[in-house]
Amino acid sequence: MSNWVLQPVPGWVIAQAVTNQIIAALSEDCRAVLAPRLMTKPIRAGEVLYVAGSPARSLIFPHDGMISLQTRLSDGRMIEQGQVCRDSMAGSEALLGVERAPAHAVVVLSGEASWLPVADLMEARQRFPSLDRAIQAHLARTMARTAQAVVCASVHTASQRIAGWLLRADDMILTDSLQLMQRSLAELLGLRLATVSEACSRLMRAGAIRYSRGSLTIIDRALLVSQACECYEANLAVTR
Repeated sequence: MSNWVLQPVPGWVIAQAVTNQIIAALSEDCRAVLAPRLMTKPIRAGEVLYVAGSPARSLIFPHDGMISLQTRLSDGRMIEQGQVCRDSMAGSEALLGVERAPAHAVVVLSGEASWLPVADLMEARQRFPSLDRAIQAHLARTMARTAQAVVCASVHTASQRIAGWLLRADDMILTDSLQLMQRSLAELLGLRLATVSEACSRLMRAGAIRYSRGSLTIIDRALLVSQACECYEANLAVTR
């Protein structure tokens, strides 16, 4: 590839352990070519990775943690429209020719992620069929999840949506507990804090979760799954 000169950024390192499923699915020769361009750093809860309207220059591949794609409403509230975890990437709209980010990307669960310039991935896509297949599969999954999210927000209860969100987060992070305030979850889902507090209290009494001072642990997954709507299982089927 032409002009692939590494430009290090202080505090960033070349990715060593790759747990992002898109990158892991690539052929060995494709990963070898992309590896020097995958610049990796920790991502921290509350960190804004990019804002709506900013130039779409890089793709972000989480290895751990969760990035929330959010829309700002006219009253100032930030509502989640989707999540990006280690089975996906942020910024994929650029692969469809979109030049500016359509949403804010905010870290909600700390972890680690790799950045790759869009131009580098587009060039590699022409050379490696495995990369093109991975991109097409990711875009298909994203569209399916977006459609499912519309259904979920329209017909399912707040408690069901909360249970599904917690299960999705637990599936994707590499730690045993979620560092998440109830207020943050309420804001993401566009719910009242009292609604989220009540739902979490009910799940704790049932023995599905343990929650203390912003740390949430799922202690009975089967029970939590039974409290979630069908959208959780539908999204799992898309991921497999």
